[in-house]
Amino acid sequence: MRSLSPIPVLAVGLTLLGGSAARATPDFLPEASAFHAYWDSTILFAFELTPSREAFIEVINLGENRRCLSVERISLRTAEGQPRRFDAFLYDGRKSKLEGNPRACVRQRTRRRFELGYSFDFPEQVRKVVFLLGRLAYRLQPVGGEDYRRFVENFDKINIGVSSDQLKVFQLRVLYGKENYGSRIRSRRVTAPFVSKGTRGPVTLLSTFPRRTEKARKKNKTGSVSIALKLDASGEVVEAVPESSLEFGLTERALYEVKHWWDFAPAYQDGKPVAGDHRATVVYRLEQDDWK
Repeated sequence: MRSLSPIPVLAVGLTLLGGSAARATPDFLPEASAFHAYWDSTILFAFELTPSREAFIEVINLGENRRCLSVERISLRTAEGQPRRFDAFLYDGRKSKLEGNPRACVRQRTRRRFELGYSFDFPEQVRKVVFLLGRLAYRLQPVGGEDYRRFVENFDKINIGVSSDQLKVFQLRVLYGKENYGSRIRSRRVTAPFVSKGTRGPVTLLSTFPRRTEKARKKNKTGSVSIALKLDASGEVVEAVPESSLEFGLTERALYEVKHWWDFAPAYQDGKPVAGDHRATVVYRLEQDDWK
């Protein structure tokens, strides 16, 4: 059904967090598209980039807490790997202009549609669309235009007043079947400038804390994987080689995370971005399997 399919490697399908909150598969490639989608039993995101200096984010907050998103906590790269940043939220879709506000919020059990303004050249397609809310990174999945249309049309059929987690999952499964869109993961973001006027090495801006594989959990396996990286002048990973390894698929999962989802600022030489070597370490701990 989906024109851009999730990769089969490491696929784990839909599981339950704490026995109630559904989450989507964590393993898909951040391929380029103008349309990106995400859903779990607490929140749904629909993202569309347009050529008219606007992008649209539609949100359904099914949770019990207010959720806020700011422009500096949206991670976005073009199909060529160039980082891009929106200027501000422009319109909340309901009352008035947000006057260039860098932050927009959605109350619990509420649906909202926001307009984002941008001044960069229209890239036609973007990839690695990530929304950072608190300590969680919500990774939106690229979809084709027709799938995106069906995904958003189902928003009208969602009962946002449902309070039972089981009923939330049930109604979403009725609408979307076995289709999973996107993933969420614990993350750490470092507040550091992307550019430099002087000379410096690469900087890790966003790292993630993946759960262990099912086999690693059964074997009670923890540990860390160190990965040597080569980054280009935009901070994109062009080569990733593990310097240490773990069994039960943990090395492969670490490589997947670092290559596709970590964010890096490039090295700078006399104020100009240059390619450089860097290192990343992915740590697996018991408590990381239990976050919600």
